[in-house]
Amino acid sequence: MTTTAFLTRAPGPVIAALGLTNACFVPPASTTFVLSLALSVSGLLLVLDDVHESDLRRDTRVLAVLARTPGGARVRRIGCALGLRDRTVARSLGRLTDDGLVIPDAGNQPLPLRTYRLAD
Repeated sequence: MTTTAFLTRAPGPVIAALGLTNACFVPPASTTFVLSLALSVSGLLLVLDDVHESDLRRDTRVLAVLARTPGGARVRRIGCALGLRDRTVARSLGRLTDDGLVIPDAGNQPLPLRTYRLAD
């Protein structure tokens, strides 16, 4: 992970940890306790947003691979092109299929052999 990637992902966990640490050392009935919990929740929401953004970036990369292969591509081929595992590619393809951007070819193939193509 590059320094830039680390710095963009670090604030969420750091904010959550600061809030939880502060909440452990203040009286539970105080305003500071409530603000510490709010800070912790804010940090956790930032973490969830980072995870969602990462999924969107990966989905975009999967679409780019499919765009370069007009006849479609198998899950394994997409994974090899992007350096991803089959299950990770399948999750992205599932989201893209649900959104109507990708169409799976018919057939009961094992996961690595399933073929997907861009929707018309």
